[in-house]
Amino acid sequence: MSTVDMFMEVVSEASQRLAEAERILILFSDDGDGLASALLLKLFADSSRTDAKFICLDKIYPEIMSEIMSIEAYDLIVFTDLGGPIHKLVPGDRRENVLIIDHHVEYSEVPEGLLYLNPYLYGLANEDSPVSSTISYLLYKNRYEEAKRWAWLAVLGMGESPYPPSGLNWRALYDGLRSGAITKSGKSFRIVYRDIKKEYRRLYKDVTLISSVGYYKDSYLDLFNNLVNGDNKEILEAVKRYEEMKRKAFKSLTSILEVEGLNVGNSIQWFEDYNKDFFEMGTRVFDSYVSYISYQARLYDKGKYIIGLCERNPYIPGFGYLTRDWINVAIRVSKSLEFRINIGRAQPVSALVEAAAYTVGGLGYGYESRGAAVIPYYEKEHFLEIFDSLASEGV
Repeated sequence: MSTVDMFMEVVSEASQRLAEAERILILFSDDGDGLASALLLKLFADSSRTDAKFICLDKIYPEIMSEIMSIEAYDLIVFTDLGGPIHKLVPGDRRENVLIIDHHVEYSEVPEGLLYLNPYLYGLANEDSPVSSTISYLLYKNRYEEAKRWAWLAVLGMGESPYPPSGLNWRALYDGLRSGAITKSGKSFRIVYRDIKKEYRRLYKDVTLISSVGYYKDSYLDLFNNLVNGDNKEILEAVKRYEEMKRKAFKSLTSILEVEGLNVGNSIQWFEDYNKDFFEMGTRVFDSYVSYISYQARLYDKGKYIIGLCERNPYIPGFGYLTRDWINVAIRVSKSLEFRINIGRAQPVSALVEAAAYTVGGLGYGYESRGAAVIPYYEKEHFLEIFDSLASEGV
């Protein structure tokens, strides 16, 4: 049996579980892939006449997991596109009630009895790895033929991948082409659904901008409606509004860093958003700011890991308030350090951030050259010390 066949066998099992559930809770990330994945699961639930509740999360917090896992009102709790070793926070007696959909690199051992749809666990390579929205589409299509008319939502989510569509992503793309909602556009593909006519990576960026900058305004609810109804006018107006908010925050913090610079350790350099320029936005916006800083070579040492810290707004839309203070962490590297990581001369970010965050009671995850974490606010110095120490060890 091929790796794809093994993966699709688990997709079939998960699809049946979803269709048979009477009440489900779906938690999803605030980017284009997470939102498209959740919307496809909503359409699946509607077809199955399943009662579904949604919570959009910019990050997974241990305290949220503790409370969610204590709720017994749902037959199935679904986490999609949220990254990180979520399974570590799922109690053994609740594993049968949990479905995790993700496509991020997984370094931790996954416990038995947990339904975890992650292509990396089945040997699917980066370029053939389906994004979360494609996995949700496959779940829907496994049960209902009508899913094919929504294949374009999976293509929207593919905007997250740096690779052109292939493997299982290509299957969803092909269904979109056949439905007419996807057309070829030069070397790329264009989503054509009612008033929405946009290259798929461009639409992904627009949806991610709205969902993340407008996180505290429940923007995902508007996006659900706008996408289903093909309302491009509303999307364009929201993009204009939120782009300006993002621009002002970037400009404000950059002006401070240009004067004060970054703090420097042995193998790391870091800064914090003390003025709370990003406090009223989803933490993904701050993460994108740290990416922006990684291209401003005049501001940092190219040989050290770049770490950005910002205090997390305690409010979670659809959930309530966090009882503890948390710090959002984003890690990026220069091109030269990325090269050293790729040839094994420097530690991968994913391994460093997962270990450092876990040690201080947080949760970290990522890729070879970028990562993210949430950690208790008063553990930030400890986290930096551990990360610096691990990063300074010989490879």
